[in-house]
Amino acid sequence: MFGRVGYDGASTRAIAAACGKPMSAITYHFGGKRGLYLAAAEHIAAKMSERIAPLRAIREGVDLDNADFAVIEEALHRMIDIGIGVVTDPAIDDFVNFVLREQAEPTDAFQPIFEGVMSPILTQMTTLLAAAADPPMPEGEARIRAAMLIGQIVFFRTCRAAALRHCGWAGIGDAERQEIAAAAHSHLSIFLSGLRRGEHQ
Repeated sequence: MFGRVGYDGASTRAIAAACGKPMSAITYHFGGKRGLYLAAAEHIAAKMSERIAPLRAIREGVDLDNADFAVIEEALHRMIDIGIGVVTDPAIDDFVNFVLREQAEPTDAFQPIFEGVMSPILTQMTTLLAAAADPPMPEGEARIRAAMLIGQIVFFRTCRAAALRHCGWAGIGDAERQEIAAAAHSHLSIFLSGLRRGEHQ
């Protein structure tokens, strides 16, 4: 309900009625509406953290001190595949509006979402991109490039209606997901080739 109508629009009466619980249950378990809202954010962060666990495993499996470019490149492409799978999964529909509202007007509820979901992905992508660059890339530039690479995928979730209309799709199924993946992998390959040629200097 917070995702659909926002914090101000969701009354405790309506929330309790939707859950089939008395209003007093909100105060008893969460201390009030604000506590419930923060608990919802933490729940979303925990669930999404489970979904991105494979991304953490990819980064942890790369020894940056000894990995060659091919290993890093493979890890980045695997991150793209997993990211597309998560972003286009209808199972996260219930979370999206809540997260988008917090993106637009961050409150203290944004912290668990950022720290539990967004920051790990951005940090891992940044680290791998920096490791792939030859000569080394400044951390600030690596952060920007990581955000841009991830942003091209996230667009299909955060701007779903625009993406569907622009691409002439009715929805995002297996065929559309494959098209998104092909384009994202192509962009990543071109970008990595540029890193190897020192075009980031």
